[in-house]
Amino acid sequence: MSKNITKDTLVEDLIKEYPDVVSYFIQRGVNPVSCSGPFPYSLGTLLDIKKVEDIDGFVEGLNDFIKRIEKP
Repeated sequence: MSKNITKDTLVEDLIKEYPDVVSYFIQRGVNPVSCSGPFPYSLGTLLDIKKVEDIDGFVEGLNDFIKRIEKP
């Protein structure tokens, strides 16, 4: 069962635990990976830097995406 992802979740941990989420980010115009690997900050910081207008909506959608991709 998935844990709830928040703005405080580290992007590096998120990608390590749920590698398929990279597609969710890319489809929404947010690249969670830098040349040195996964973005080394919190999800909220990444979304702020990338100027995502609805951060709460992005995080909510990400949690829904993870629930859909997890196997029962």
